[in-house]
Amino acid sequence: MKSMTSIRATPVWLSGMWEQRRTETATRISRAVTQLRLDGSKVTYSSICAAVRALDGISISPNTIKRNAEAYEIYVAHRSPERGRCLPEPLLAQTIAAASSGEKRPIRSRIAHLRRETKDALIARVLRLEGTVKQQKDVENALREEVVRLSVNGPSSK
Repeated sequence: MKSMTSIRATPVWLSGMWEQRRTETATRISRAVTQLRLDGSKVTYSSICAAVRALDGISISPNTIKRNAEAYEIYVAHRSPERGRCLPEPLLAQTIAAASSGEKRPIRSRIAHLRRETKDALIARVLRLEGTVKQQKDVENALREEVVRLSVNGPSSK
C-alpha cells in the first residue's frame, strides 16, 4: 500500500540515513499502536502521536505517519473505524430534491448553518414559528369573515 503522498526521489548520499529514519519511525508507530491496542484506546493520528511522545519522548506529526509508507500501512491496519456519515432525514432529503437547481445550494448552506445550532435553539425557533403561523391564520380568518360579512350585507351606505 502506498502512503498518502507521492514518493520523492532520494538523493544517493542521504538514502541510507533516510531509510534508517523511515524504519525507526515505523518501529515507533508500531510500538505506539501496540500500546494503544493494549490500553483499549482508539487508534487515530493524534493518539499515535501522543503515544510516541509518551513512549519515546519525541514528537512526531500526523504528516510523518502519512508520508512514511510502512508507518501508514500500520496505521491503516489498526485505525479506528471511520465515523459513519450522517444520513439526512428523509423529509430533508425530499426537500432538497424538490428544490430547483438554483435553490439547492442556498438550501444546503442553510441546513449546514442550522446544524451548528443547539437543539434547544432550534426548538425555540420552531415554537416561535408555530406561534407566528397561528397568528397569521387568525388574521386570515378574521379578514375572510369580514369579506363574507361585507358581501352578505352589501355595501354599507353612509
